[in-house]
Amino acid sequence: MADTEKSAEEQLQDAVWTWVQRLVITLVLLGAGLFIGYYRWGDAVELRAQNKQLEDRIVDLKNDRETLSTQIARERRDKEVCQKQLRELKKTCN
Repeated sequence: MADTEKSAEEQLQDAVWTWVQRLVITLVLLGAGLFIGYYRWGDAVELRAQNKQLEDRIVDLKNDRETLSTQIARERRDKEVCQKQLRELKKTCN
């Protein structure tokens, strides 16, 4: 009967050993997850290249917007000049 029962010291050692095993497994899994995460996304070479392309696209779109805004302003100014000339011509014809 003494062989099957463990002493308090042995039970404590078993409990400590079990928790140490759980801690080691947790740390290994956490370390592996961090390593895989850094390997896949940490350096982010592809994301940097995509970001550069998108920033270039934004600059191009801003330039296009400015060009179109300038054209619209020029067309409005020309329209106002034409309308003014038309009014003046209508006054002289009457």
